[in-house]
Amino acid sequence: MMPEQFLLSYVGFSADNVPIIDVQVGDTISRHPLLDCTLSLMFDLTVRYCTGWVDMAQHQAHPCPDNATVVDRYEQCLVCRNKTGFNPAFYHAKTISKQQETLNQNPHFVYLAYFAPELIKVGISQEARGIRRILEQGARAAIKLETFPSASIARQYEAKIAHLDGVVEHVIHSRKLALLSLPFDEVKATAELRDIQQRVEQTIGVTFESATAISTASHFNSADIGLEKLIVMKHEPTIIGTVRAVIGSDAICEHDGRLLTYNLKSYLGYRATTTTNAQLDLPSEQMTLF
Repeated sequence: MMPEQFLLSYVGFSADNVPIIDVQVGDTISRHPLLDCTLSLMFDLTVRYCTGWVDMAQHQAHPCPDNATVVDRYEQCLVCRNKTGFNPAFYHAKTISKQQETLNQNPHFVYLAYFAPELIKVGISQEARGIRRILEQGARAAIKLETFPSASIARQYEAKIAHLDGVVEHVIHSRKLALLSLPFDEVKATAELRDIQQRVEQTIGVTFESATAISTASHFNSADIGLEKLIVMKHEPTIIGTVRAVIGSDAICEHDGRLLTYNLKSYLGYRATTTTNAQLDLPSEQMTLF
């Protein structure tokens, strides 16, 4: 059960690959599963607070010691960013933190993620996190190509693969969201991923013998959800409805017979109040994905 008032501090997937959120009340952080949860939340979007810092060695989240406020484009204050020391684009940085250096020494794997026909992303992730990185990105299907001893080695392969036609390193959220309403066929998606894998192997001269296909629909709970007429709730202070699916950071909520989608990451750092009086006025021309 959600607290009456809280700060939304994390959106992602648990070690069991279940969509969750972390909420902060005072100095206490608690975790809540999302699927089938009925939400009735009102957010104060006027002030954004730091979401705190993470001890990457202990896998432990901590509240911001200063209860600092941040500008909209940041989730952490400078103090908490430095205490965390995480830089996903470490390979572009002139220097990296000791925390990142230690993290990079752990095994990392290279993956291919499918979002739509002819839109394949390459990426790397920590082996210890399993497929959570893939789920958090909202990939509709994926292939784990190979695990390497360190992030630096994995990055070398990622960079080579990213130079191939039809493979990208980044897909912005708005594009992912717009693609959700397209018909999705997991068999065809996996076949396209396998074709890219074969082309990668031929181009760079490496065979990924342990490559494994990854299905994400069961973790998202999206297999039986009609995504053709999602209503996009953007900059809406009220989240209301029963969570039927979570694709990446997008919670798909059923309310009044309609499916509303909220990008939960856009609410990180904002304070929420649980209420039974939350109301939404949905005009007939409310923006949908198409």
